[in-house]
Amino acid sequence: MSKLTPIGALLSHPAALAKQRQILDPRMLEQPKEYWESVFPELKEADLQPAFYTNRVSLQLLHIQLDRKKCEGCQDFAVCPKDEDAKGHQFSIRVTDSEIVEQIHKCEHYREHLEKEQERKLRSFSGLNEGHRRLTFDNFPTEQKRANRDLALYAHQFANEYEPGSGMKGLYIYGDTGTAKTHLACAILNRLISRKLRVLYVQAEKTFSALSDLYFRENRDGLPTRSEILDKYISADVLVIDELGHENVNESSIWSLYTILNGREPEQKPVIITSNFSLIELAERYLNRATEETSRRAGALVSRLSWLTDQYEMLGNDYRTRSLRQLTDDDPI
Repeated sequence: MSKLTPIGALLSHPAALAKQRQILDPRMLEQPKEYWESVFPELKEADLQPAFYTNRVSLQLLHIQLDRKKCEGCQDFAVCPKDEDAKGHQFSIRVTDSEIVEQIHKCEHYREHLEKEQERKLRSFSGLNEGHRRLTFDNFPTEQKRANRDLALYAHQFANEYEPGSGMKGLYIYGDTGTAKTHLACAILNRLISRKLRVLYVQAEKTFSALSDLYFRENRDGLPTRSEILDKYISADVLVIDELGHENVNESSIWSLYTILNGREPEQKPVIITSNFSLIELAERYLNRATEETSRRAGALVSRLSWLTDQYEMLGNDYRTRSLRQLTDDDPI
């Protein structure tokens, strides 16, 4: 004979029932149809016959009822009182002509927890530091929005509408120092993260310098290989390369950038570039510094950038020094 569960024992032994009145309503056994319809509105709507409510059905419904009681007053997944495997889950019921089907779903607090955890992982992957995370569309300089209306509109559209595989072009944003190019690129990434997209920010000089170092010590010191790092750059839904053109141009940097662009293009993964140089100036810079062996690849990658991005010049003055200039102009001395 199989061993009864604690609830099953209570249903089977009147003596045990008498001792557990605090958790069992007598109507559960005396008038099961009326009792369970008062507990579960969906049962009242189904209006099943009284014969449907056998002890087995009452046991099943009691299990769901007790589970729901554990959720009463809960305000946070962190304090969920349920056992490990059941944490964050709730029961609901679906009624058929012959049975009650238990359905399990994530509770509101667990869904919120999962969303926060997902965003934490996305931010950890993104490469954005605390300062970058504060760069949003809301605090983007108003004068820069006015001076670069078309760029600002497309950046906002991209951040709100881009979906993987959609074919939206990336951006090549160039202009003088301090015109908020990095701010706009980070604002796009922060909005995309809030939309649960996997994005990555890298700074050109540091990134290509690190990749060049790995060229000479591949598979050493237990560090990620250059191929593994490049795969990370290729796999991100959206990649930002900040300050392109300031890196040390050599065979390794040209090969790395070409590999990244070449890997992203087939899956229509856009890239957002910021630079102090227009594409023409960038091409001249690369070709002047490249060896004869790498000059062809340098030309090819600039051509590919032209194909993969819409180019915008960021107009305006250096907003970082504007307040300093204002203080100087107001100085009575």
